[in-house]
Amino acid sequence: MNNTNSPNESSALNNNTLPDNTTQNIAGKREWSYSGKAMRAQFILYLIVSLLAIGGVGYSHVAGLIYDNLLMYVWLGIVVLLTLLWLHFYVTYFYRVWTIKYKLEGNCLYCYKGFFTQKCDTLELMYICDLQLVRTLFDIILNGGVGKLIIFSSIDKTDSKLVISGIDNPHHILELIEKTRTKLREQRAIISGNNN
Repeated sequence: MNNTNSPNESSALNNNTLPDNTTQNIAGKREWSYSGKAMRAQFILYLIVSLLAIGGVGYSHVAGLIYDNLLMYVWLGIVVLLTLLWLHFYVTYFYRVWTIKYKLEGNCLYCYKGFFTQKCDTLELMYICDLQLVRTLFDIILNGGVGKLIIFSSIDKTDSKLVISGIDNPHHILELIEKTRTKLREQRAIISGNNN
């Protein structure tokens, strides 16, 4: 029975709808990472703030609201603040894209985070009781359709949910996890029935 179902399941999971940042090896391990598209809205916001700050100082100087002897200090302050703003953006961007990885292998879902110290959260698919897909208006319009999956566990009451954020094509990832979970539960039901 498992041999007849495997090709169908593999063809359903190995189709061409995998997100760009998802890889799959021969053993059926599926990996994906944080998508940089998830920060497009933040990039646009920082760009608007930068343009408003530069334009505001320029207009204030032309309108005579800033004296010439203070103009240099005002511009220096703006340059320092904008440098810190964009430095924060790019550090956050590269940290998330380079260090946040997700892996679906066997009967477990792994979530890796961290650069100097890597943290790995593990969730057994058998104990998933609910999955939620969350996408904001910014995610749909500006961030290229990325989303966030909230996975609730029925076994760990102290830390009962795992959040997978910034994923491309979240509908497919949700379907992938759901299909794998269903397959594992069917296999366990068959084993339990044979033992009885």
